[in-house]
Amino acid sequence: MKKLNRAQAPGRRYATFLKLGTGMVALATATAWVAPALAQSTASQMDEIIITGARQQPQIGGLIQAETAPKARSTVDQKYLSTETAGQSVLQAINMLPGVNFTNSDAYGSSGGNIRIRGFDGNRVSFTFDGIPLNDTGNYAIYSNQVIDAELVNQATVNIGTTDVDSPTASATGGTINVQTRKPRDELGMETKLSFGSNNFKRVFSAIDTGDFGPGNRTSAFVAASYQDYDKFKGPGDLQKKQVNGRIYEDLGGGDFISVAAHYNENRNFSYNTGTRNNYASNYFYDEGTTWIPQPATPGKADTVPSGDSNYYKLYQNPSNTGNVRGQSRFHLDDDVMLTVDPYFQYTLANGGGQVSVKENDPRLIGATKGGKGVDLNGDGDFLDTVMLYSPNNTNTFRTGVTSSVIWDINEDNRLRVGYTIDYGRHRQTNEPTLLGSDGTPLDVFGGKYATAFPGGIFANDGAQLERRNRYSIAELNQASMEYVYKAFDQRLTVVPALRLPFFHRELNQYCYTYSTAPSGVSLSSNQYCTSGTLPTTGTVYKTPFTGTKDFSDALPSLGMTYQLTQEHQVYFQFSEGFSAPRTDNLYNVIRDPKAVEPEKTYNLELGYRYQTQDLISSLSAWYTKYDNRIVSSQDPSDPSGSTFIDRSLGQVELYGVSAEAGFNILENLTFYGSASYTHSEVLNDVVNGGITFHTAGKMLVDTPEWMVASRVEYKPIQSLTIGVEGKYTGERAASDTNDEKTTPFFLANANVRLDLPDFFGMHESYLQFNVENLFDRRYLNTMPTTNNTSYGTGGSLAKYLTGAPRTFMGTIAAKF
Repeated sequence: MKKLNRAQAPGRRYATFLKLGTGMVALATATAWVAPALAQSTASQMDEIIITGARQQPQIGGLIQAETAPKARSTVDQKYLSTETAGQSVLQAINMLPGVNFTNSDAYGSSGGNIRIRGFDGNRVSFTFDGIPLNDTGNYAIYSNQVIDAELVNQATVNIGTTDVDSPTASATGGTINVQTRKPRDELGMETKLSFGSNNFKRVFSAIDTGDFGPGNRTSAFVAASYQDYDKFKGPGDLQKKQVNGRIYEDLGGGDFISVAAHYNENRNFSYNTGTRNNYASNYFYDEGTTWIPQPATPGKADTVPSGDSNYYKLYQNPSNTGNVRGQSRFHLDDDVMLTVDPYFQYTLANGGGQVSVKENDPRLIGATKGGKGVDLNGDGDFLDTVMLYSPNNTNTFRTGVTSSVIWDINEDNRLRVGYTIDYGRHRQTNEPTLLGSDGTPLDVFGGKYATAFPGGIFANDGAQLERRNRYSIAELNQASMEYVYKAFDQRLTVVPALRLPFFHRELNQYCYTYSTAPSGVSLSSNQYCTSGTLPTTGTVYKTPFTGTKDFSDALPSLGMTYQLTQEHQVYFQFSEGFSAPRTDNLYNVIRDPKAVEPEKTYNLELGYRYQTQDLISSLSAWYTKYDNRIVSSQDPSDPSGSTFIDRSLGQVELYGVSAEAGFNILENLTFYGSASYTHSEVLNDVVNGGITFHTAGKMLVDTPEWMVASRVEYKPIQSLTIGVEGKYTGERAASDTNDEKTTPFFLANANVRLDLPDFFGMHESYLQFNVENLFDRRYLNTMPTTNNTSYGTGGSLAKYLTGAPRTFMGTIAAKF
């Protein structure tokens, strides 16, 4: 079997860095081709100032601000983020926006969640952090529990349905989420927050700002750290999160600057188990098993793993170590020409736990040192037993890149930009089983990844470490973007034609046999065979180990127009095309549907109206999206075990709808925010999967509610007291492609009360805050981790869900020094 040629990887890295340098030289010399970027990179922030003509737009309640972009866009800032439960993901805050549906796995955010925007799931939405991409390089997933602490976020901007022209993405067919870190403060200070709540929740957050220092007092910095820990709201286990952040900012004068920021996040979470509607009907708090039955170890007897242990909660952890370093800079090359350069580096190591039962005399484990009989995994002196191993799928990613632009302000009515992005990710996917302790605790949360000897690692008859998955992938995005901004009629009309040119390269190295169905007699894995020894069972459909490359590219035009009818009234129009290259799993798996390894494509149209004053900000938009080759993953109906998932194309999908939102200062001490969205989604074709035709034509997309309505009221009866109440209605969602299973609509309400405290003992801006999540203690089906072709028809299986968290209380005390 071919092993990873590590000598090839450095060569690719050096070539990539050479491309980085060449691209930057080209940008620095091509100052005649310039315009502003739009993805919350440095250039993007400059562009917002240029387009709006003001650095501070009117906003109401921190949930809505005046916008001028020729697209549906909403911004949530620190004013609203500070009202949320401490430690919560930023994505929970944007759940109030029209067309956005974020299903949080618990009330505190550490267990993650799923997001959809107008029918686009998180894998198809560009998620950036100070302009750097956060979507996984392999499957494009968004991991909401690994985002920066909300206290350090200046704002989160959401383009609802349209991908920005310079978004560093090969996957976003519609929508962007851009999180922007706050700048260090110009005065020395410290802030601290302590929080306690239901489920034994405890959290501490602290940040120190240096204030201005250095030559000319132009340098400033902050460092921040947080720790939180709480029990799952159902089942055994807890969730821990540690995070450290820092940023140093150098003001170069004239608006130019250099900034370097760093972020590290560590999660150690026990997972919530998924269940069917039937599971939760009998027990809403259905979860992982709580009892570990010691595995037998009887000499001379063929001991087997006790039933029930495979559901034991310690086998299903979700550990992750993630971090990044982000650079941002702006330099004037001339009075009207600016260069922005945002380099970055990211690191990820994570898995979702898992287990496998292995026979000690499995052919892959028989070694010469054991006389050809097997490996004694449980230490009872024989080779007759079946032993359970901890077997997580580890993903380890090293990612580098740079987003850069040259901005030329030709005159007050014309600007031009050319931007260049390279994003290079090395994506390692492995599964190295290891032994369990006597109480069912894994020897290491990352399995045998770092083991060099038994018992931490299990070794096969060829001397190599036993593996259930072994892949090495490279994902490289080279992207040019061009945009022209033209203003006419005293700048009342703004026209923005743009072009995005992504070129995406995947290098694939599969070191395992990949089966479409499990071969007879192979007990180590249901779908892969990675260790040399016994050959795959003849007659079984499989892919042999291979190395290959795949290239995907497209030209993605867009056109935006905004017309300012009066100072308060504005209309806008947007057309854009989106593109999503196949994920690594699509390319590695056995191909049942050739369309599953072709890119997805979208065509988006939107027409909107805004009315904006200091006390009333509102918008209304109608939109349409045509989807070609929508790829989904579902269980293989030909595999009775239900453990095999395959990718297939739904063909064409149409989506259209209407969105509205408004913020209103009713009185000086009373504000209101509301949003509503209607989304119609329709699959246009029937789907054939495993020889079975599923009648999906005319059906709605899974996990896409037609109706969502949200509102928030904030009232200050006295200057030091703030009371906020909010709620959201989420309509029914299909759980299968044939729509024969749907969820029940639900309404959730939250509340917060803040009491500002007087300054004392050097503390200022101190407050006490009390939060209640799920105020009315509603029970509902929440996240859908898996969906299928059909739930009750031929070849179907029931969908799996996570339930929503019950009513949850939290209290916080905060102070600044």
